[in-house]
Amino acid sequence: MSGLILGCGQSPKPEVSKSPTQPTVQAKPSYEDADGPSLFKQLDAKTGIEFTYQNGEENNHLAILESLGGGVGLIDLDRDGLLDVLTPGGGKYTGKNIQGVPCKLFHNKGAMAFEDWSDRIVIEGGWFYTHGVAVSDFNRDGWQDALLTGWGRVALLRNDPVDPANPAKGRKLVDMTRQSGLETGSWSSSAAWGDLDGDGFPDLYLACYADWSFSKHPSCSYGTKVKDVCPPKEFQGLQHQLFLNRGDGTFREVGKDAGLEKPGKEASKGLGALMVDLDGDGKPEIYVCNDTVENFLYLNQSRRGNIRLKSWAKESGVARDDHGNPNGSMGVDSADYDRTGRYSIWVTNYENEPHALYHNDGLQDGKPIFSWKTTASGIAAMGQKFVSWGTGFADFDWDGWEDLFVINGHAIRFPGGGEEGQKMRPVLLRNQGGGKFKLASQRGGEYFSTEHRGRGAALGDLDNDGALDLVVSHVQNPGAVLKGLPPTGRQWIGFNLQRNGHACCVGAQVRLTAQGKPMSRQVKGGG
Repeated sequence: MSGLILGCGQSPKPEVSKSPTQPTVQAKPSYEDADGPSLFKQLDAKTGIEFTYQNGEENNHLAILESLGGGVGLIDLDRDGLLDVLTPGGGKYTGKNIQGVPCKLFHNKGAMAFEDWSDRIVIEGGWFYTHGVAVSDFNRDGWQDALLTGWGRVALLRNDPVDPANPAKGRKLVDMTRQSGLETGSWSSSAAWGDLDGDGFPDLYLACYADWSFSKHPSCSYGTKVKDVCPPKEFQGLQHQLFLNRGDGTFREVGKDAGLEKPGKEASKGLGALMVDLDGDGKPEIYVCNDTVENFLYLNQSRRGNIRLKSWAKESGVARDDHGNPNGSMGVDSADYDRTGRYSIWVTNYENEPHALYHNDGLQDGKPIFSWKTTASGIAAMGQKFVSWGTGFADFDWDGWEDLFVINGHAIRFPGGGEEGQKMRPVLLRNQGGGKFKLASQRGGEYFSTEHRGRGAALGDLDNDGALDLVVSHVQNPGAVLKGLPPTGRQWIGFNLQRNGHACCVGAQVRLTAQGKPMSRQVKGGG
């Protein structure tokens, strides 16, 4: 028995021995798990969700801007209990002028049927080149809002009534970036919301990428005569940003005072950000995926109105891989995958690099310590041939253990000197229990057996049947909608959580015991 389980609470603070971590034992090969019914059915345009993320590559600028792609956001815009879908549009060029492609909003009518509400997004000053989506009720008015990341700016979209005098006309998203103090000229890839200082208002972390522009646009190739998108090592990393929510609809940038790491040629270059409680104190930590440089982990030591973070990635073992190398990290999630009550970290990386499963071993002197479990868990069986982006934990087969999906697609334009290597198959990993995973892509249906230029993905129950669905963004190709298929003979339970009339804060948990084994789910921000 298992389902989407989220909630409020604090987990216990387990302590571990200070003795050295035992060496990782090489696991036996983990073979494909092809038994059992399909877990997904591809629906796509049949739902009314039709979108294509554009990166502008047809202009042949070969800019690194084109490589990141876009994410997907799920938001219950009108509070009808059905998740709506928000998709970034990306961008294009006129000469060397960068222009945005409008984002799309799809209203959920139920039974996996959607209608286009894109005209309900009111953007100030025209569209910009967009990448990511992060959803939160930033002003605590009981309505979910959204933030869009991208090149040169972000957009804070407040959930407002179409007509305040007539609530029946529904809701819209209105650009409040300028009024809120979130104007930034940086290039942000992703964002995470979470109440860091305990005042009840979600604060905002922006993962910023590289110092690129057409005035900083080198020519690159990869062992062939074919020019291509330059790698991140050619650019300085940008300063990540942290905004304190003042509680009055405005924000203040506090990154330097809070303790954020400085940028550089060998630092920063953020692609994914996640807020999750890793030490069991009920307050979210921040984990950040960086491209080809060390990842960040910030322990939350904040007080009300005063955000203070402690950099802890190197000390905890989550900055690099098991050989001490920084990786091209892109996707991130966290889960209590082995049901110990502790939340571990999962990171997807570039090709020829191992993906990272950092197991949470508990606390030493009150701080979380992690160990590398990619090989011992069986995940290494998926190999290192993928460039992996969107990812997430979820119990797809309702056996009580959280499985993994990984969306893949090459970052450069001409891998191997041609376009044939751009598309890659996604991967499904089934949690066998006991800390072990097996490849299970054959059970993912048609989508997991074909190649795509995959990037971001959103996971949620779009039709409220207990089975989690996927919406996936592809570069220069239509996105995909995958309906989760409820397993027969198993049950699920869901929780609708609120705190003083608004959405529950990041870091909250629901814990229960099933078949004598503890189980927990946590509200997370970003990813």
